Amino acid sequence: MVNLKAKPYNLDEQGIKWVEETIANMTIEEKIGQLFVNMGASRDEEYLKEMVNNYHIGAVRYNPATASEVYDQNKILQENSKIPLLIAANTEAGGNGACVDGTYVGYEVKIGSTDDKKYAYEMGRVSGVEASAIGCNWSFAPIVDINRNWRNPIISNRCWSGDADMVLEYSLEYMRGIMESGIAPAAKHFPGDGIDERDQHLSFAPNWLSCEEWDATFGKVYGGLFEAGLPSIMAGHIALPEYVKYFNPEATTEELYMPATLSKYILTDLLRGKMNFNGLVVTDASHMVAMTSAMKRSEMLPTAKAALVPNILVKASFNLSSVIIPFLYPSIIYPKSSSGSLKNKNISEPAAIAVGNISLAFIASSIVILSPP
Repeated sequence: MVNLKAKPYNLDEQGIKWVEETIANMTIEEKIGQLFVNMGASRDEEYLKEMVNNYHIGAVRYNPATASEVYDQNKILQENSKIPLLIAANTEAGGNGACVDGTYVGYEVKIGSTDDKKYAYEMGRVSGVEASAIGCNWSFAPIVDINRNWRNPIISNRCWSGDADMVLEYSLEYMRGIMESGIAPAAKHFPGDGIDERDQHLSFAPNWLSCEEWDATFGKVYGGLFEAGLPSIMAGHIALPEYVKYFNPEATTEELYMPATLSKYILTDLLRGKMNFNGLVVTDASHMVAMTSAMKRSEMLPTAKAALVPNILVKASFNLSSVIIPFLYPSIIYPKSSSGSLKNKNISEPAAIAVGNISLAFIASSIVILSPP
């Protein structure tokens, strides 16, 4: 159970009461829907209303558009959603990650090369001002990976540095800047990219560091951010075999190389247990091969939820009825089914994330990002 009085939520008794009462009055379908981030396929008003009224989504990650288009989209979504939505931008390089006519500041490697952390703060500040102005309250940034392999195809130009101390320092400044506008940052990609040289979109890509090496690098970065009150993280489809071995010396090869998004050892034992992270967790997109190659989709979704008890959210860009009903619903209502890794109580335990002055209720403080099957 997450602690709603502790950071990053910091809710008072009235806020906690609202969360608990909101969840208690939700149907099972509404609770399941809250586990999903819809990767919006359309800005059509009928489509947007269907997502919130029929599928009860908990969050949205939309496709690029102009500021006015995104504003109108977000207005429709929030006005029609029973529960306030998290609406995520992707401000890795500035306000252009919130809308196509937003301000491009620069990729993180550009900011890092200035050797002046004020520019990390300014990138966060500009991102927050522009994203919040069009109705966003969440962002999949900053990238807090550490570049230890120049051949890495994902973050070679998207991270601050290869030095853990600098990555932490700049990430804290970005976080400070963007949170001034009420945007909740989601640092990514836990447990850390920049070690292997494969692309999780196309292949599995483990983080090969020993437990001691990880603690001194990625563990140091994430630990510092957690201490500062980081609201959320994005889990990457990245295995961390040495830490799996740490928690289970008898782990099978399959367990050792299971991506973090499907691994209880990484998300529950390491992230929640050893590191005491109390915030929201979202997975990277679920169409990526590092995740889809691990198991059937019908098994993948309940496994992702079960990997972080009591918390998870999923990113989706297809007809949700094809996912919620046959995949998650049976595993909650009928726990002895083939997907029976979940229990009803796990879907109902409360969590919340404070964004500005709004407390957003979640069935769990984690999210899986679903994409087309």
